[in-house]
Amino acid sequence: MELQDKYMAIARKIDLFRGLDPADVGKIFAKGVTVRAAKGEALFYKGTVGNQMYVVLGGKVGILDGEKLLATLHTGDMFGEMAIISNEPRSASAVALEDSALFVLSESTFHHLMTKRVAIQILLNIISVLGHRLRDANTHLRQLGGGESAPTPR
Repeated sequence: MELQDKYMAIARKIDLFRGLDPADVGKIFAKGVTVRAAKGEALFYKGTVGNQMYVVLGGKVGILDGEKLLATLHTGDMFGEMAIISNEPRSASAVALEDSALFVLSESTFHHLMTKRVAIQILLNIISVLGHRLRDANTHLRQLGGGESAPTPR
């Protein structure tokens, strides 16, 4: 498979890269780092301040709050993206649930090395993913019967 075709396939599978052309995806991969995480390896801990986000290229990653598994992430899923957006402590821990390959994008790469067009598209993609997560969380809360009733409009 030609390198351009490989980046096209990646761009189609990973929400973070939606709307980017293969050349831009290739440049992002050239600036980021691909790492391997062994099963059980912690990628980051709740409460720490990070400056990296991750994309699962293969394997599975668990997002945990203490012992509670909040989410299982698979190929194409991103996590830790709030570290790129805010300087807040991480809200959960991330652990490799099986041997995994991850793409790591640092805040400095994001802010300093990408063109504005690419950075804006990636931010829009992050916002879209966060919006879906919020809708899913709201649906889950409604199913649990949680939350207060909305006030009646006057």
